Amino acid sequence: MALEFDKVVAVIDVDDSLSTLVFETAHQLTAASGELHAIDSNPYITTFNSPYAGSAIEADAKAHKADGERRMAKLKEITEAGGRAAKLAVLEGNPSRDAASYAKKNNIDLIVIGSHQKGWWKRLLQGSESSDMIREAPCAVFVVTTAHKKKTGN
Repeated sequence: MALEFDKVVAVIDVDDSLSTLVFETAHQLTAASGELHAIDSNPYITTFNSPYAGSAIEADAKAHKADGERRMAKLKEITEAGGRAAKLAVLEGNPSRDAASYAKKNNIDLIVIGSHQKGWWKRLLQGSESSDMIREAPCAVFVVTTAHKKKTGN
């Protein structure tokens, strides 16, 4: 008997080398009659914060919108290449908190996320979305690692 879940969400960073493997793993863990979701996060990052910089703020908003559209197009490419229909969403804000909230709202049974297995110093300086996800998640979390990617040759 295979391990299968009714509602699975693949938390994908479309710019990450693990994105395809995360989706493939989520696909494999979703029951045939199950529901598969694929989400990415598009945090709003402003380059300039001043009440006198209206045009810079407007340019940031346009760039943010364009990046969201680019991320959605890449999500569609990944899911189409994976051969399974999925509900797609590009969320705003913090990836781990937003994904955990999305999982709770949609009664998700499993979250699949990638991890680059950073060392202690890199985690300290750059943070770790997968570690944050494990703490925030309202359900089971399956972590796809770079070691797994090397082992499978994907």
